[in-house]
Amino acid sequence: MKKIALVSAVSILAISMTMTSCKKKEDPKPDEQELITTLKLSVSGSGGFAKTFTYKVENGFGGTTSGTVQIDTIKLPATQTYSMTAEVLNEKASPVVNITDEVIAEKDEHLLLYISTPSSGAGSLTFSNGSKDSKNLPFNQTITVASGAAGSGKLQVNLIHAPSDKTATTTTGAGGETDVEAIFPVLIQ
Repeated sequence: MKKIALVSAVSILAISMTMTSCKKKEDPKPDEQELITTLKLSVSGSGGFAKTFTYKVENGFGGTTSGTVQIDTIKLPATQTYSMTAEVLNEKASPVVNITDEVIAEKDEHLLLYISTPSSGAGSLTFSNGSKDSKNLPFNQTITVASGAAGSGKLQVNLIHAPSDKTATTTTGAGGETDVEAIFPVLIQ
């Protein structure tokens, strides 16, 4: 009987030591994504044309509640060529945090994708000569834009993180994770 009690005591001691020494490791916290509240498009062209168009989401892109949303209409003269530069900010922070430099530093893992509706004709915009990443693939933080004939349309701008295809012309084709999706009204005059 003493032998059974001793075996039981040793077994309980071994089990309790195993349970206390094998504590479950806590899962590391994932890196928190930078809050992006604002996309600014700075457009310049011939004759001194220079304007900035803003798409601002008070609580950040992709949040559960957007809060106040401010969307500028992109107004451009017809049949002209422009240089456009995209900038992303966290305007909820004080002071404002310019996230653009971080995106540029990680340009191999990012893609700015521009989609015009309509894709040609009145109210359209076409894109060429976008900036490249270190592998000479599209990054498009700066890009050349040509306006079509007078009319109205839309410009969708996506900042995509870790795209699977940087040469894609659609968000589905590009894959990855969308950090920013902004749809600007376009008025070509």
